[in-house]
Amino acid sequence: MKKVIENFIPQGGKHCMTNSLKQIFSYYDYPISEEMIFGIASGLSFLYINQSYSPMVSGRTKVFEFEKKLAERLNIKIKCKTSKDYIKVLETTKSMIDINNPVLIYVDMPYLSYLDMDANSHFGGHAVVLFGYDDSTQKFWLSDRDNHDYPVRIPKGQINQDYHLVDYNEIEKARSSSYRPFPANNRFLAFDFTGYKEIDETMIQSAIKETCEIMLNPPAQLLGINGIKKFSKEILKWKNFNASKLKIAGITNYFQINQDGGTGGGIFRKMYGEFLIETAPIVKNECLVTLGQRFIDVAKRWDKIANDLWQLSLTADIYLLEKMSISILEIYKEEKDLYRLLKETIDSRAF
Repeated sequence: MKKVIENFIPQGGKHCMTNSLKQIFSYYDYPISEEMIFGIASGLSFLYINQSYSPMVSGRTKVFEFEKKLAERLNIKIKCKTSKDYIKVLETTKSMIDINNPVLIYVDMPYLSYLDMDANSHFGGHAVVLFGYDDSTQKFWLSDRDNHDYPVRIPKGQINQDYHLVDYNEIEKARSSSYRPFPANNRFLAFDFTGYKEIDETMIQSAIKETCEIMLNPPAQLLGINGIKKFSKEILKWKNFNASKLKIAGITNYFQINQDGGTGGGIFRKMYGEFLIETAPIVKNECLVTLGQRFIDVAKRWDKIANDLWQLSLTADIYLLEKMSISILEIYKEEKDLYRLLKETIDSRAF
């Protein structure tokens, strides 16, 4: 059997999850920008993960927590479903497509051949949308964040396809993966837009407050602004890595920060700045435009760190580590001031 959802329009975007959600929301006639999705879900964060394979930073809140918060704010239902039985998951996926419901799934990236990634670069929190299948050719129609007008850089080149035809066996491996961090474990999302609430001042205010709290008062030293400060110290310890691990740390974290890795630029700081600018007219507060621009400026500083990490991946030059450490500490101070100002703006009831 073959089925492709005719009215589904694949779209390119900045971040895998927000782009996948944007496509689902658009398909059901609830258009919303990636930046608004990111901000309303209080997606901005920071985390330094000390893994054995390679240390890794992250600039957004945890997979699954993000989607839950978005659903709560918009008063809709986003259910995360899973099963150890892949055959059951496969049949459910096909049945959803049969009734014209595109399926947002989580996949472990190295198993998708079109991404051309290192086999050990596991990340099972990558979100894509399935909108068709063909049993005769054993392929799924899959929309990732690349598009003909939105090229995406991958480790060995560039992709810019409106959709990908992916073998069933690749999808099975990618969906069933249990590798950390964020194992895919056959997870997919089901949506119910009944009760959808339009975005308003109260919703925006609540979302911004939560982001400020996440960043200023994290529960651990590896999170929030504490995590940024920790990163400035930990990166100096990378000098003890052998050349191979140092290069892996460089390329891994380049993609965690730069827009090529799906952050929208500057480890999600650019997206958050654009969210603040987009919300300013809604809440009638021009201070958010100024603060939004400052976040975009911070994003540029993060991108300079990413460029140094790219060089690290090529050269394993340990002298880059001290340079980055100093710059990251400066960013820590800037971001700490930014969240305080943003919180004061919200708490001032200027809305």
